Order: sequence, then structure tokens, then C-alpha cells
Amino acid sequence: MSRIIYIPVSVALLITVFAAQAGTFEKGAWSASGCGAMPETPVVDSSSVDAFNQSVGKINEWQKQIQTYHDCMIKEANADNAAINKSATAEQSRINEAVEKVNKEAAAGKQKVEQASSRSSSGSSFPSLAPPPGGMGGQPGY
Repeated sequence: MSRIIYIPVSVALLITVFAAQAGTFEKGAWSASGCGAMPETPVVDSSSVDAFNQSVGKINEWQKQIQTYHDCMIKEANADNAAINKSATAEQSRINEAVEKVNKEAAAGKQKVEQASSRSSSGSSFPSLAPPPGGMGGQPGY
């Protein structure tokens, strides 16, 4: 049996927005993808007073740039975390709903078979259902 799944336009646009601003996760490391390269750390030159003063000017400018980079990175990381959380929670709901549906169908089937069995008095016993995997009590498992 196949199903056609329709994704509302608003959801598709939301996924596109998150995908456009998402960081990258590769080999266990996350990095921002929309913030450009991290500004290169300036070198402190203490060979003379003038050289040192120029270094301090470069450090001050770098600190502004690194703050902008940092803010962008945090914003992107927070957006990714929110998107992951929303997606994981939705998937957990889908799993929980599927488990509940199958358990209800199994309980109804068991009741039907028990009623038919009691009429014919065959004396069969029925296995019990195993608990759902991952502690699916409605609480996030991640």
C-alpha cells in the first residue's frame, strides 16, 4: 500500500529557510556555513612602540570582526538546534503514533480472536505484546 504525502507550502518554505542557513556537520564537528571565514588572529608586534601601537589598532579591529563572526555563528547554531529539535520531536511523535496504532490493532485483534476462541473453546493462550523500544512514554528520548 502506498501513500501520497503532501507537504504544505509553508512547511516546505520553512525547511528551505533552515536549509539555507544551516551549518555543516562533518566527521563529528559542526561549523557555521553562512558566516564566512573566521577572522584571522592578528600578530602582536612588540619590536617598537610604533609597531606595538599598530598591533593594538589591528587587535581592536579584529575584536569587532570576531564579535560579528561569533554572533553570526551563535545565531546559526541556535537556528540549527531549533530545527533539529523540532524535527526530532516530530519524528518521535510519528513513531509513538505508529506504536500506539499497532498496539490498538493488536489488542482489538486479540479480543476478536479470544471471543472466537471462547466460542470454540480451543483453550489457546495468547502472547503478550513486548513494551515499545526506547521508552516511548511520550518523553523525548534524545
